[in-house]
Amino acid sequence: MNSIILAAGRGSRIPEISNNKPKCLININDSSILSRQVKFLKNSKIKNIIIIRGYKKNYIKFKSVNYVENKNFKKSEQLSSLFCAEKFLKGNIIILFSDIIYEEKILKKIIKFKNGDIVLGVDRNWKKRYRFRYDHPVEQADKVSISNKNQINMIGKKLNLKKTKAEFLGIMKLTNNGCKIFKKCFKLIPKHQVKKMQVHNFLNFLIKKNFKINACSVNGKYMEIDTYNDFELAKKIFKKK
Repeated sequence: MNSIILAAGRGSRIPEISNNKPKCLININDSSILSRQVKFLKNSKIKNIIIIRGYKKNYIKFKSVNYVENKNFKKSEQLSSLFCAEKFLKGNIIILFSDIIYEEKILKKIIKFKNGDIVLGVDRNWKKRYRFRYDHPVEQADKVSISNKNQINMIGKKLNLKKTKAEFLGIMKLTNNGCKIFKKCFKLIPKHQVKKMQVHNFLNFLIKKNFKINACSVNGKYMEIDTYNDFELAKKIFKKK
């Protein structure tokens, strides 16, 4: 199994830290977000880890990790960044956002999940995390609508709260067939649109093309680090015992 971590962005909403280094290298209780992810992946016997770098790329250095450069990171979004590593989109693969911190059991459950070619890790108890996120309201979450068959009907910030069943956690699993679907459908999108697309935009495109995307519901500690307040909350949530 391969893994791709999207780590090309700067993190402009947290300049107190990202002015000096990539957001993914923020230390939370003596360990950076990215080093924690790499450790968890290696613990799960995932040997081929690919990190997509861009902003201040030379700061991101880990042993036994492969790197892909997004040279156009200033003018592109998540989807373009992901497809900088298109040649690695094969076999079973885990794709992760680099600004998320979570318990290891969350990753393990998604890795073991067998139902579907495209699987998203989701949290159905997501609203409780937003209680103290005063600068990141629920409207900004990657909300998810899920059918009775556990398939995702829609994803994104624009989804009505009444239709929301969960939040996408920024962890995704593809089978080899899922990778083929991604590469086939990516070619259908005009290049000028790709530059503006986030991963959730692409997932909605797949849904409209009638491809099935399954939800893997997880429980455990999790936090997206998007603002300085998120950083402070994460330090409390993941405080060492």
